[in-house]
This record gives sequence, structure tokens and C-alpha cells, in this order.
Amino acid sequence: MLRSWKVSAAAAVLGALVLMTSARAAGVMAPEKRMSFAPVPAWVDAQQAPLEAKPPASGLADGRHHLLADQQVRVVGSTLVDYRHTATRAVNERGVEDIANVQITFDPSYQSLQVHRIVVRRDGREVSRVAPGALKLLQRESSLESLIYDGRITAHVALKDVRVGDVVETVYSRQGSNPVFGEYRFGSFDFDWGVPVALRHARLLWPQGRPLYWKLHNGAQAASVTPVGAELDHRWRLRDVPARMVDDNSPGWYDPYVWAEWGEFPDWAAVSRWALPLYRLPEGPMPAVDREVARIAAQTSDPEQRLLAALRFVQREVRYLGIEMGVNSHAPHGPELVLDRRFGDCKDKTLLSLALLRGLGIPARPALVHTGLRHVTAERLPTPWAFNHVLVQADLGGRRVWLDPTRAPQGGKGVAQWVQSDFGRALLVSADTRELVPMAGAQARTLKRELHAVLDASAGFDKPATLTVTTRAEGEAAEQLRQALATQAQQDLQKQYLDFYAASYPGLAVDQPFTSRDDAEANVVELVEHYRMPAYWVHDEKRGRWTGDLEVPDLLEWLRRPKALNREGPLALRHPVDFTLVSEYRLPKAWDVKPDNVVIEDPAFVLKREEVWRSRSTVVLTDRFQTRADHVPASGMAAYVAQLDKARSAVAYNLYHPDGAAAVAAAPEDAAQAPGSLGGDSPHWLPLLVGLAAAGGLGLLMQRLYRWDPHPAPQLSPEATPWPLGGWLWLPLFGLAVTPLMAGSQLVESLPAMTVQRWSTLTLPSTPGYHPLLAPVFMVEFIINLALVAGAPLLLLLAYQRRSNMPMIYIGWMSLAITGVVLDAVAAQVIPAMSQAWTSKEAGTLVRTCVFGGIWIAYFLHAERVQRTFVLRREARPTADAQSLPVPPA
Repeated sequence: MLRSWKVSAAAAVLGALVLMTSARAAGVMAPEKRMSFAPVPAWVDAQQAPLEAKPPASGLADGRHHLLADQQVRVVGSTLVDYRHTATRAVNERGVEDIANVQITFDPSYQSLQVHRIVVRRDGREVSRVAPGALKLLQRESSLESLIYDGRITAHVALKDVRVGDVVETVYSRQGSNPVFGEYRFGSFDFDWGVPVALRHARLLWPQGRPLYWKLHNGAQAASVTPVGAELDHRWRLRDVPARMVDDNSPGWYDPYVWAEWGEFPDWAAVSRWALPLYRLPEGPMPAVDREVARIAAQTSDPEQRLLAALRFVQREVRYLGIEMGVNSHAPHGPELVLDRRFGDCKDKTLLSLALLRGLGIPARPALVHTGLRHVTAERLPTPWAFNHVLVQADLGGRRVWLDPTRAPQGGKGVAQWVQSDFGRALLVSADTRELVPMAGAQARTLKRELHAVLDASAGFDKPATLTVTTRAEGEAAEQLRQALATQAQQDLQKQYLDFYAASYPGLAVDQPFTSRDDAEANVVELVEHYRMPAYWVHDEKRGRWTGDLEVPDLLEWLRRPKALNREGPLALRHPVDFTLVSEYRLPKAWDVKPDNVVIEDPAFVLKREEVWRSRSTVVLTDRFQTRADHVPASGMAAYVAQLDKARSAVAYNLYHPDGAAAVAAAPEDAAQAPGSLGGDSPHWLPLLVGLAAAGGLGLLMQRLYRWDPHPAPQLSPEATPWPLGGWLWLPLFGLAVTPLMAGSQLVESLPAMTVQRWSTLTLPSTPGYHPLLAPVFMVEFIINLALVAGAPLLLLLAYQRRSNMPMIYIGWMSLAITGVVLDAVAAQVIPAMSQAWTSKEAGTLVRTCVFGGIWIAYFLHAERVQRTFVLRREARPTADAQSLPVPPA
């Protein structure tokens, strides 16, 4: 659909339409007298629709091909005329349904509509034309669901005999401007949409010498300007405009479309001066308002409490309903009228709040904002169209506070507990305003929730379990929960909550209805839910064990993968979010599990997990998720999704306990097994077989290396006397001595992964953290560590014997050590289950091993001491006493 101007060819369901006969109560001319049929104005440069244009291969929507989008605007004095000419072809039956229903919208309170022609063309010939009187006027309130009535009228006609391939042309003009804008005129031209357009023509006729300001967006080209009499003719003419697609879930401020703004406001100060009279309070008495002022003043003399009382009164006693016809699209109704009606929109409620605050002696002013654009508002051309909402900015003890009277009644003893409004930038309606100003800041709208879930499965593996969930919501989160509790039936909410947790715990049922407690002064709402389940543990008959997953569904909601990963624009995120989940699991028997903490960081979020075992049968997982940005750029999507995957894998946690018979055979009766604990399972045949084969192969390799007997360095004479061990050689020899201890400990730590239970978690795709490379990488690293452990004693023996083969075997051994740490680093970047264990400690090991390994490899290749020490061969051993040898310098 065309983005900002909706011409007639849009399809619509014409439900809840009321025939508009007049606007007598407002003294406005009847709508039917505001519409007429007339020729195209003489000033218009009529464009011919390119009927020969072929539909593009992609981008068409709803079976329509837009051939022409012509918009011409003329401003003469205070009169603005907006001329439109569209031509759309139906390329299939769906397109016929759309283009055969013509709709033109106008506001009869200040606009008149002239229809120039509505025709159907077939094979380039006109086959039908809408006659005067065929158009019906309908009042359809498109914003009715948002409780806004704007009074606009739709001229509608259902065309007869429209077929696939036909073109419907609609040509009309709307004359008039909303008088609320006074003498100011402004507007915009779009140059691309979500559908392709064969020809786009835009034109603005503007009086010469009259100030005009422009803002071009996203690469829009400046207009070609030609003087025409007393006017300047600004034009754009674009052919074959492609469709521009915008991804779902884009931020409200993201607008990639090419367009231009024009207007007469030189700066934001001018916009503020325009709005100032609209929000000027009456000088005379306002009895109803004055009574409320007196009531609040009698309750408290504290300015802060008076401010909150006034805002609460408007939030609670004046419901939201917008009558935004004509000038009231931007001008509020008077406070007395609003108070009498007890309804109003954001403008009405703001002005009433200002009247109350003035009576209470609290300085305050309106603040114009845009709820979607937020900080990007500052990048728009200064016009009233840059804003879609207004609220209250009050001065309280030298502080600016931002309060929205359209919100549901807020809790909080003071301003510190209130949720202040923050939409990035605001325009204060004040005589001294010069620029947009920052608002309360992102921290004011932080969504903060703390959740404590207690799963009690301590009765036994085959016994029922209970789940108790306590939610503590603060600030914005409290207001959301308070609103849900106030507007939805308890049984409906209970079912929603049950369905949510039942997805993680099959068979879950409500044990007793949830209870809530609202601490209005602290602006905190607590909700306690009680569930039961017939069994928590799942028995695996094949493996003879009980398995339990430590589920964190509330946390996983924040870690869900986006549906679309290939994006052209940014992905919107809820921000700021501060979510803490404390999961307490009460287990049967005793467990031997090593706690493991987790930290996952991304430019968009940070996740931290702390694992604490309060006893051997109770584990507490504390997860804290915080957002860092309100969006993810398209270029960062791959990294963001990878971090989400990594986070989900990191918080996946399962426990298993062997059956009684297996437990007796493998471990003491009370020693339950968890991933990472030794015992309680037999070795898996595959890693055992590979390990034994590797050990046997390494044994043969060590034997062959020992027998390898190369000649010493060629530059040494056969009669050269070998040097004794000494100098810098002691350092690598020391490293060889401690290697069996260090690499051996890693081998011992990896042995549990070779049991049936742990090996299954590495190789079964259904297990959390599975990756196809995880098991192969584990086995390769195991064999490397085995080789390092076996090679170190051999090298020490060869060094003691000063054998000629020692330098080259050492270089190979050190290269293998470097290969091991590099492989570990690469795997940590590819495999999420390994990346969570990759810390600065492992990074330091990588750097040290590579740096020192390179140094010692170079030393063994080039050092004279190495060349003169390791010169002996198995076939010719010297008989001289070592003490008789000359001692060279180190």
C-alpha cells in the first residue's frame, strides 16, 4: 500500500459505516455540499499514465500494479490545494477486488473535495466513467479502536465490470487547510513505498519571496526549481520506482523511505510559538477546576504530593476518548468542558492537568513528543507533524519531571516511585523554547521484574512435585501487571499463566489460585502462583536413570531467536529491561555437582548466572538479564543470534540419577550423578576404543622416536666434544618435567566425558548444547594431551643422554602443544558449549603457549648450545667422564 497517501484503490471492509448527512452541531457545511465534480484545475500539469508499463518481476502487492502516482500541491496565500492522480492496473482477481472499490477521504470541517474523474480503461480505451451522484459519503472512523473520532468522510464508489488487466484512474483535488495551523503551510512528498510504481510525479507551486524550508531524507534528490510567473515550480519525476521492503519488528524511529519535507517553520522555536496559544489557560474563574484545586490543596501542602494528586485525579477520573475533528486535531478542549464530560484525549487531559497545577502553584507546561520517533524527532523538519502526543512537564524543586495524564492510574508515594515519561526528545510549549530537550532518560522506563521460582521435587523421583512462582514487578513492570489484573478476569489470567509453564512442565495443574499484593506507595506488585505436577522426574528405561531438566522458561522468553534473521534494517528490542530470575530446585537424595557460573555479553544484552548449592540437595540458579540497546543493527544480527544461541545453551541444565541397582553397582547409595561428576556410569565403548588405540599408537611412536638416530648438526666435526646440559636449556627441561602433571590433570578431568551418560550428551542432537563438532574436538584434544604426557618423559630421557634426535622431537612436541591451544580457541568460537567456558584465563594460556613456544622452537633450531649439546648417537656413545669435558659459557 502507498505509505502516506491513501488513494482510492485500497481495498477495505466497509463495516460499521454510517452515512454522514451533516455536521449541524458544529455549524459546519454539510459534507455532501463539500463534494463536487469539476474539471482539472488550469494550474495542474496533467500527467499521462504509462499504460504500456509492464509489471515488475517482484514487489507487487494484492494483485495491483501502480502505474502512476501524481501529487501536485499549490499554495496561494492561506489556500492550499492538493491534487492527486493515480492509475492502478489489476494483474489478477485479487487486484480486481481492490481497484474496483474507490475511496477518497477528506475532512469536511475545513476541506472541500473536487472529483475530476474516475474512469476504467481496458486495452488503452476508456470503457466506463463514474457519473456525478454515484459517489456515496460514508463516515468511517479508522481510529475508533483507539478511541479517537476525527470526523473525516470517505467518498466511496463500487465500480462495475472491472476485469483483470483493467486500469482504474482516479483524479481529484482537496482544497483547504486545517485552521489550527494558522497561516503556516507544510507537507511532504514520498518517493518510494512498499510497492513498485512505474511513474512518480511530485510538484509544489510556492509563492516567490515567501520563506520555504526543506528536509530531504535517505538520499532524496532536491527538486528542480523553475520560476513560473509569481510562483516557484518545484518538481520531481521518477520512473520505475522499485518497492522498498521494511522488515517486521523494526524500531518505530526507523524510516528507510526516500521522502522530502517542506514547510514554513524556520525552527523548533517557531513551532513552540505556534502551539503556545493552543495551550493558553483561561484567565477567568473555572468553578469545576477550582473546586478540585481546593480539594487537593486541603489534603496536602507538599508540592510533590499536590503534583501527584492532580495527575492521579486526571488519570483516574477522566477517561481517554478523543474528539479530534477539525481544529481539535491539535487544539485541546477547555478544562471545564473536559471536566464536565469526564473524557478527553492527550491534549485535553494535559490542559486540564495544567489548569489544576496552576491553581496549586506548581509551574508546568505542555511537552510535545513523538512516541515512535523518539530521539529521531530532532532529525525531522520543524513542523507540528513531528509530534503525535503531548504530556506534562512540571518543575519540582529544581527538577524537571515528565508525567503523562493519559496513562492508567499510577502508583508511587512520590515522584521517585512514579514511572516518568521518556520519548527521547520533547518540545516544550514555552515562550523561551529554542530546541528540543532530552526527557527523563531510558532509566525512567526500565522494565524491572524479579521472579523467584521454587520447584520442590524432594519427595522422591516417582513422587508428585510442586512449583511456586513469585513475581515482583517494579515501576513500568508493576504498572503493566497492575493493568492486567484490573482489566482481565482472574480465571483468564490464571489460564494464560498455566499454559505458559505447562509448556515446560507436562501435566502441570493449578494447585490453588494465584494471589496478588499491590504496594501502591512503593509502586510494586507481587504475584504468587501455585502449581502441582504428578511427576517432575522422567525415567529413562533404556539407560536406567531418572532425568530432570532445570527449566527457566521466563528467562528463555528474553532469549528467543528472532523469526527473520536476514534483515535489511535494525531489529527492535524492548529496552531497558532488568530481569532477575532466582530458580530454586529442591531435589531428592544428595548430589555431587561442581557449581558453574556463566557470563554472556553482547552489545545488545548481558546475561549472568550464579549457581549455588545451599546443600547437597538444593541448588539455586540466579540469572540476571539486562538489555544494553533498543535495537540490533542489520550488520550485527549474525553475532546477536549467535550470542542468543550461546546464552540458551549456557542456561540449559539437566540432572540425572541412576536407578537403585545401577547406583549400588556404580556409586554409594546416596551419591547421585549430575553431568560432570565421576562414577555412576560405565565407559562408553567408542571413546574407550579410540583412547586405547591412541595409547597403543603413541607407545609405538615413542619407541620409534627413541630409536631414531639422525646425524648431529652438519657444521660440527665428528671429533667435536659434546657440551653438558646447562644455560637456558634448563628452562625448557623444567617445562618438560611439569608437563605430565598439568596435561595429566586435564586428562583426568576429561575422563568422565567418556562414560555412557556424558558421551550421550556430546553425541545426541536432542541434548542441550549439542554440536556436531563437539565430540570430534574432544577426542582430538584428548589424544593431543595424551601425546604431550607421553612425549615429555621421552624428551627428558633423550636430553639426559644428549641424543642428536632430541631437538627435532622437541620442536615437534612444542608444535603439537601450540596446535592444541589454537584448536581449543577456534572451537570456542564455533561451539557454544565450549565458548561459555572460554575466559580470559584460557586466552592468556593461548598467548603464553604461542609466544614461548615460538621462542623455544627458534632456540632449538639455531642456538649453538643446542647444536653442541645434542650430538650423541645410539650407535656411538662416548666414554669420557662428563667432568672432564670443557664447560662453555651459557
